[in-house]
Amino acid sequence: MVHGARILRERWLRFWFEPVEPLNLGLCRILFFGAFFLMYAVWWRADYSAWGEVSKSFWMPISLFEILHLPVLSSSLLVVIQGIWKLSLASSCLGIFTRTSTVSSFVLGIYLLGLPHNFGKINHGDTVVVIVLGIMAVSRCGDACSLDRLLWRVRQRGSSSVERPRASGEYTWPVRAVWVMFALIFFAAGVSKLRHSGLEWIFSDNLANLLVRASDSHNALISLGPYATQYSWLPQMVAAGMVALELSYPLALFSRRARWIIVPGVFFMQVGILVFMGVVFYAFLICNLFWIPWDRVSKRLLTGYYKLWRLHKRSMPLGRDNLSRPKLTVERLLKTFLDLPH
Repeated sequence: MVHGARILRERWLRFWFEPVEPLNLGLCRILFFGAFFLMYAVWWRADYSAWGEVSKSFWMPISLFEILHLPVLSSSLLVVIQGIWKLSLASSCLGIFTRTSTVSSFVLGIYLLGLPHNFGKINHGDTVVVIVLGIMAVSRCGDACSLDRLLWRVRQRGSSSVERPRASGEYTWPVRAVWVMFALIFFAAGVSKLRHSGLEWIFSDNLANLLVRASDSHNALISLGPYATQYSWLPQMVAAGMVALELSYPLALFSRRARWIIVPGVFFMQVGILVFMGVVFYAFLICNLFWIPWDRVSKRLLTGYYKLWRLHKRSMPLGRDNLSRPKLTVERLLKTFLDLPH
């Protein structure tokens, strides 16, 4: 009994705090904040100032706004706040004043992303963004691949105390927290389907009707409505696969083999919903980046770059040694940015 409890404790601690280098978390920071900066500031050009002009008769504060007594600010103040927020997303991506930037992104993101929900405009993806912003705000995601780290190394140049950050569990738990969030969300979705609709959610015409409705309303990028009515077994088979993937999602936390099947399966399930039903899950799709071991990917890309450069150099005529200078410069920059040993 005691031995079993000790094993469970060790596995629990290893899951959350297995010592790893900061590279993976740093690259996750760049990709996460960079993607959402591009989405909110460049692609959507999100403007929350209009909510300051909506009639107060539509104001139905959600629990967080009600408990903290958060008001609707004026349009001019919302313009300033959203500008600071987008700047915080960009600076978090670059890793400049990382702690301040990530905390600012989280605090201002809670208010701006939560504001439309007080007027009945519900977007489930906003919750995912806010949770991950909070995780990154309290993590040490700026210890690698950041301008803060680069400037610190410049200031410490020539000092014997300059060394790479040691492997630590502080760089593991933020990624694992995002994994657990995904597992809880999708497992709860699968349970909810079976709890409220039972097996009828799978073996009825539910999914077929949704596909037909998406086709008739022209929301779908590709129409499957005619096929859904002609082949009734097809939507039922897809529905069974969807529920199976959602219910089995927690297995991805512990099994690498399951992870290779379940995580891509749910990812492409949401892509399919976007294509065939017109329902978007951009926040979920972007946050899937935390499942990818970017430290291994970056090192393999760097190794591939070395191999390509050697092949290129061998094909050059003799006496062209000056071509090695760009290679050395790029190599030095990459290793400095990724905090790899020179």
